[in-house]
Amino acid sequence: MRKPPATGNPRRAQRRTEIIAAARRIVAKRGVEALTVSELEARLHYTRGVITYHFRNMDEVVAAVFRSAIDEIDAATSAEVEASASPAGALRAIVHANVNGFLTHIEATRILLSFWGRLAIDRRFRKLNRDLYATYRARTASLLRLGHAAGAFRDVDVDHMAALIVGIVIGVVAQTHFDPRAVDPAALVDEATATLLARLTSPPSR
Repeated sequence: MRKPPATGNPRRAQRRTEIIAAARRIVAKRGVEALTVSELEARLHYTRGVITYHFRNMDEVVAAVFRSAIDEIDAATSAEVEASASPAGALRAIVHANVNGFLTHIEATRILLSFWGRLAIDRRFRKLNRDLYATYRARTASLLRLGHAAGAFRDVDVDHMAALIVGIVIGVVAQTHFDPRAVDPAALVDEATATLLARLTSPPSR
């Protein structure tokens, strides 16, 4: 099997970046089903051979588009979470920063929404999204465990709570994206974090 081209060469790296950027624009505007080698050729004015030199098949292009969208949103949110001085602040930040990241990085969000729309008919997209949500849940669960170890959060089922927090983020993003005039995402985030912190910091009921 031919190995992918090395990325240490600046020209090769630039070509690869251009292919991913063009693929992102196609997916964001027309959906992932519109992403074909022929469409990339037309947009980039590259030959098919140039495209397949950098990506062995369209599965690799699709995976690169998905990864680039996630990396863009992660880069926009990680600094805010890391700057938090307390577990409660980190929890607020992880909800706020992720919602804000999805809502301000529109192209990346449209890419992810396109992938969601293919979940029922394509196993590739189910796996990509399954792995993504597993990563989000694991990060959030780690934050909750740190809060519990520091004495800031009471003992809860961190896996269930992490899944709930991820669900809140995705729910706020989806509602705001599809009907922006119907919801106030900032108010929803404030209400959600207040409810979560009350659950995590109040003594258990007897």
